Amino acid sequence: MSFINPCHRGLAYGDGHIQGDGQLGQVVRVVGDDLFAVNTDPELRSFGILIKDYAEGEMPGIYCGGGIYETDVFEGTINPGDNLKVSATGKLEGGNIANRQLVIAQAISVQSGVLKFRLLV
Repeated sequence: MSFINPCHRGLAYGDGHIQGDGQLGQVVRVVGDDLFAVNTDPELRSFGILIKDYAEGEMPGIYCGGGIYETDVFEGTINPGDNLKVSATGKLEGGNIANRQLVIAQAISVQSGVLKFRLLV
């Protein structure tokens, strides 16, 4: 079972609704007035990370405003110090950051499949 653990939490935003389903650890963006959707485009500004799974129309809990977290929800190979972007499936991803892609987090450590990171949004 996936998890996201706040080590030193930023904000936990809990207003509005989610457009489409979202899963724990996926990155979301603002798409309307207090309306969020999973962000699958690393060139679009992200708002935060979902605290748990949400169905279409539910009020999501979103970690945002910085903080330090641990999670097993990420893609690709990530090394300590790497800048992280959103993947095509809405998860944190390492690798090259292309010219117009936005950095949303920084890796602190990766041990036994657990990523510790600093959230920058």
